[in-house]
Amino acid sequence: MAFYSNEVIQQLKAHADIASVIENFVPLKRSGNGRYLGVCPFHDDRSPSMNVNPSLGIYKCFACGAGGDVFKFVQEHEKMDFKGAVEWVANFTGFALPQLGAPESNEKTEERAMVRRLNELACEWFEQELSRSPKALEYLSSRHITDETRKRFHIGYAPDGREGFIGYAVKNGFSPLDCVKAGLAVQKENGGISDKFRDRLMIAIQNMSGIIVAFGGRDLSGKSHAKYMNSPETELYLKRDILFGLYHSKQSIAKEREVIIVEGYFDMISLFQGGVTNVVAASGTALTDLHAGILARYAEKAYLVFDGDEAGRKATFNSLAIVLPKGIAPRIFALSRPDGTKIDPDNFVNEFGADAFREALKGSEDWLSYLMRIRDMESPEERAKLVTFAKSLVKSIPDHELRNQYVKLISERFNTDRSLSQVKALKPQKSFDERRPAHGNGAPNANGENAEVIPQLEQAATLDWASIPPMEIRFANLILRNPTLMERALEYFDMDWAASGIQMFESPVVEEFVNSAIALYAETGAMSPQLLYDNVSPTLKLFLEGLPDEQWKPPQEIVEFYQTLTVLSTKLCDRQKRLIPLNSNEAVAVRMQMSKFTQGMQTLNKLFNAEKINIDAFADQIVRSKAQLILFQGTISRAPFPENAVAETPATVAHAALSIAVSAPQAPRQVPEPPQNFAATAVPENPEDLEPPEGFEPPPPEDDEEYSYGGDDNQEGSSDDFYDAGY
Repeated sequence: MAFYSNEVIQQLKAHADIASVIENFVPLKRSGNGRYLGVCPFHDDRSPSMNVNPSLGIYKCFACGAGGDVFKFVQEHEKMDFKGAVEWVANFTGFALPQLGAPESNEKTEERAMVRRLNELACEWFEQELSRSPKALEYLSSRHITDETRKRFHIGYAPDGREGFIGYAVKNGFSPLDCVKAGLAVQKENGGISDKFRDRLMIAIQNMSGIIVAFGGRDLSGKSHAKYMNSPETELYLKRDILFGLYHSKQSIAKEREVIIVEGYFDMISLFQGGVTNVVAASGTALTDLHAGILARYAEKAYLVFDGDEAGRKATFNSLAIVLPKGIAPRIFALSRPDGTKIDPDNFVNEFGADAFREALKGSEDWLSYLMRIRDMESPEERAKLVTFAKSLVKSIPDHELRNQYVKLISERFNTDRSLSQVKALKPQKSFDERRPAHGNGAPNANGENAEVIPQLEQAATLDWASIPPMEIRFANLILRNPTLMERALEYFDMDWAASGIQMFESPVVEEFVNSAIALYAETGAMSPQLLYDNVSPTLKLFLEGLPDEQWKPPQEIVEFYQTLTVLSTKLCDRQKRLIPLNSNEAVAVRMQMSKFTQGMQTLNKLFNAEKINIDAFADQIVRSKAQLILFQGTISRAPFPENAVAETPATVAHAALSIAVSAPQAPRQVPEPPQNFAATAVPENPEDLEPPEGFEPPPPEDDEEYSYGGDDNQEGSSDDFYDAGY
């Protein structure tokens, strides 16, 4: 039996808002943590016990145990099979499903997968080429774009050559025609194929799951080319579905319940970089009904920040007709300098700062005031046109009470009647009964005839939250809520780390979470909480469900990531140290090195807090330090410690851990060489002789410390003390 591919199912799940779907059956109330509460329809629930989590795409009743994803809810509530539930959700959300049974369906599935791989390859190539282009780097510098922002938004450069990317794609197993299908190349009438993007700054366009679906290219040639060029629509990219930047900003929008809609890529990027993170851009297309439907999941108010020219006014009118029917209150906003000249958000935030932008935002006007200001209100004819237009907008609003309030406001401002009978809605909305499929006939009736149906969770699981260290819970949440950290996590928890068998975390569920998240990111190139949730154990699902909705203001998430790793590393080293008995000089030497390691990590953190090293040098040292932990692990797992070993000389004591690990003939794995120039944690004969990396400032001289070989687990400055200090 033909069915939809897993890729299509995942795209639909990311597209659908589970809260909006469930709210058509059960009233929901937003809770303070970004989730929703409602009365469970699967048992006789007298108080709200069903929790809906949009970020994970799940619902769960804590009374009867019913739970699952958006398809499971529709299945159980509407008494459908899985295929029917998928089609119901697609129909309700406006998602275009492929035609089942059509001869080209398998080809389209393969083409979508091919386009996705090619986009990832192109993104990698564009970013490589950017580092080789002084012109492109200088342009980014002139726009005040930092390296961190460049990496976050996958900004690259397409050099001026006919077949630069095509050649790179061919070397990686793709054909020139594949590049055409992906919108990365164009085919001429004579059959020749060349790169589509040439001498352009490239900006990756990501969907709601973080998958790169297209690109926008900004011309750097200075010739009479179009300033911006976007990818054409492909099997993976539909412009009506994508709002630029929403992948990065959706959590901020949900928290503030407000969204700022701008026109250009750099308007969005510069605001986000400046700390105004509840912003999206409608680049490449006008705001669509689908865009507004997506934003309505997160926001109650929208600031429309478009240019004041005729094109900007047209975009504003169109946007009003789009957002009002979705229950989003629009505010119109135009920026200007003190002398009155117009300025776009990108230049404004770079000239005056993010705080000035927020302050200016307070001067926005409601949509009725905006229409009255820009339209000629002198003649009766113009006033009548404006009143008719305003009433047409209001008539498109499905919320009855909101519609009445707007009609009252129009009547007061324009001295007109409150009737809407003579106007047509600009965006007529189908009722829910018209939208739902014909087979949706299983909803509970007023008498609660379906109350006895209580679906249970597929597998029972329990989780002892009290046993999980709070720091580890926060570290897991840090990674989950900040997908841009995944590259840094992958750099640290790499293949060498995995091969070593080290258990960094005291909690098995946190260990499972980090390993699962990294594996998913390495496989898909994106961090999707919903996809992660679908592919983990029942216990880890409980863990994900219980994580709070938190936000970090850039670059605090990066700082906390590396500072937490220093503490986790010292705590791990303390646990490793306890596994080594103090029955030989060799064992003593290894424990000395472990104590030196923990002291070095603490010193490194103190140096960063004192601003004696920058974040790049700090991060570099942390990543280098993992090799020493791997070395300790190898020493513990492979080398016995004889009880009557020959005493070591001071020169060889420092290298005891290295010599033990390297000399073990039965070693099952290769142990990596110790890192070079690791100032805080390496094991030279004289630590003072280390060559620090660029940007690293060594600690001030201190008196030599004595080691207590018998009680070093409790020595002053241990990792537990460091953790208790709040790091």
